[in-house]
Amino acid sequence: MTESEFRNLVAHLERECDIAPGRYRAKVTALAGLGYAYAVGMLALTLGGVFAGIGLVASRHALIGGKLVLICGVAAFLVIRALWVRLDPPSGRRVSREEAPHLWRLVDKLRAKQAGPEIHEIIIDEAFNASIVQTPRLGIFGWYRNTLTLGLPLLQALSPKECAAVMAHEYGHISGAHGKTGAWIYRIRLVWMRLAEVFAQEEGWFDKLFTRFFRWYIPWFNAYSFVLARQQEYEADQASARFVGRTTTASALIAASVKGRFMAEKFWPALYAQADHQPRPGFMPHAAMRTALRVAGDSEDFKTWMWDALARLTTYDDTHPSLRDRLDALGMKPVVPTHPEHSAAQVLLRDALPRITSDLDAAWLTAVEAQWRERHNKVRAAQAEVERLGDANPARLEVEEKSRYALALLTLDRVNEALPLLCEAAEHARGNAETAMAAGRILAERGDDAAVRYFEMAMDRDGDMIPEATWRAMQLYEHIGNEALTEEWRARYERIIAD
Repeated sequence: MTESEFRNLVAHLERECDIAPGRYRAKVTALAGLGYAYAVGMLALTLGGVFAGIGLVASRHALIGGKLVLICGVAAFLVIRALWVRLDPPSGRRVSREEAPHLWRLVDKLRAKQAGPEIHEIIIDEAFNASIVQTPRLGIFGWYRNTLTLGLPLLQALSPKECAAVMAHEYGHISGAHGKTGAWIYRIRLVWMRLAEVFAQEEGWFDKLFTRFFRWYIPWFNAYSFVLARQQEYEADQASARFVGRTTTASALIAASVKGRFMAEKFWPALYAQADHQPRPGFMPHAAMRTALRVAGDSEDFKTWMWDALARLTTYDDTHPSLRDRLDALGMKPVVPTHPEHSAAQVLLRDALPRITSDLDAAWLTAVEAQWRERHNKVRAAQAEVERLGDANPARLEVEEKSRYALALLTLDRVNEALPLLCEAAEHARGNAETAMAAGRILAERGDDAAVRYFEMAMDRDGDMIPEATWRAMQLYEHIGNEALTEEWRARYERIIAD
């Protein structure tokens, strides 16, 4: 199913759900059962063949029975292996009850209030997010291990009550907020989507034959369950509001949106920009995060970003409704977020916070150290290249030198100087794909459809660039609102990905 087909189908299904919600929910439940019916049916068929073969052997038809046992036994093993696939659990810094009793006490209170399943472990990671991941220990047949994952940046950004609101929302998905059937559909939807990646990688002929059904089934189930999943976001918000109140739930939604943007657009870029000048980071992110958030709370950016978020519409790219739609459903007006006197990290983690901060910073440094050093060396090399060629008139440089000079300027973020040179070098008969792609990226970021000509140059010169160039052309036309060309390039991109 292509992306455009998925969007059109979901739009149609939304109308169907509005007309007859009960019948639609029953249809999705039946579709959810279809996946299990196929899996159990294939398993029963292959095991039945094994027992039939054993029966033939027992009745002195050893040759035929032996072959049947062998063939069906191998098939049954492959079916079980496919269905019993183990999914990787979430990664991060685990916190025990002894280490963070106040956080665990909040989880216990949530469970007592919402009557949901047990949370088996809590993980703190570096994402600005919160989630509860249910990892099936028996593949599609369940026996779930529930992991609550909380990002330390989120804990540093929210107040304790706002954090409780976010946790209540996440817990609402696996408790009774959607009803038993709704919670089951929510859970298996996520499991099927995670298994889709595994099934797509099967290589044996039987594996491909068996999982062919799921490669057809999962996109359809995803589309049908998408409508319910969006409704479940509203239901989870209501579960949060019952736990902490509508005002706090609304405050948490706004704070997460606005402060998440600060982290993505201000904090992390400023930190990584140090690599241009320093061989090692000047400060550790998690240790500096609370101070950065407090300073940012005094700026006008939060107000601007809140209204930007409120202007966004609900789309089919995500099951989460827009911020405005969620606030409207709660019956709440937007209020610009402030920085809490005491963050959720301070109140819920207490004495464990310094250790957790230090562990996450150490893990972050290990993960980025090589990339940081590579960026630092690349910038130094670019500076040397600009100094070496800068005294010459760029117009008199050979095309290869002009390309290197322009790319070096681009590495140093001197985009306005680099762009005309990149275009000249790309349009030369001996121009290369790298300069054409670089020129196309800059123009596309500026919303200039002249970028497509450079993407086409890059594709002609280097086949490896075809997927990226096609995707960027599609994104450009979507951004400037040319629907016909968006769909044309989307179709091209989907054909490339499918091959």
